[in-house]
Amino acid sequence: SHVYAVEDQSSLRRQLSSHNPPLLSFVADGSILPRSSGAEDTPLIAQPGEPTVVPFSSPPTLSVTLNLPNQNRTVTGMGIRDGVTVIVGGGFHGKSTLLTAVQLGVYDKVPGDGRELIVTRDDAVKVRAEDGRQLHSVDITPFINNLPFGRSTSNFTSRDASGSTSQAANVMEALEIGSRALIFD
Repeated sequence: SHVYAVEDQSSLRRQLSSHNPPLLSFVADGSILPRSSGAEDTPLIAQPGEPTVVPFSSPPTLSVTLNLPNQNRTVTGMGIRDGVTVIVGGGFHGKSTLLTAVQLGVYDKVPGDGRELIVTRDDAVKVRAEDGRQLHSVDITPFINNLPFGRSTSNFTSRDASGSTSQAANVMEALEIGSRALIFD
């Protein structure tokens, strides 16, 4: 069952680029995105007396249908198109949970994970600020070009980078390795 799940996930990933319009990611209806805790990677399961877990449901305007060859059926869910997508909403509405599922969609999941039908192009990278990160010879001039004391940003090095310089470096490094999809939260 695990091998079939991996084959279906690989097939879904291939369908992302051939879809019209091309997709960055696919989140199947019925997926369980929340995890049981911040320290666990198991799906959230409602406990007695607690509210039920709400399975993912695609907004109708973003709904697409893809094929699952090993299950000999189709699956419907949200197709996130290539290009700039902004996910907005109030606090505790699942924005970060959705973005985490999308960023992890580059990896295959085991059956029962709840996210086994969430896939993302394999060149997608999550970008974040990393205060204190070391940087070595990174060109961050597209983002920062005026540092104190005239420090150069075309060959930037730091043993203790700030949030903004580390995030700029993370973007440049992702682009350098060929990523065409950057995910920010």
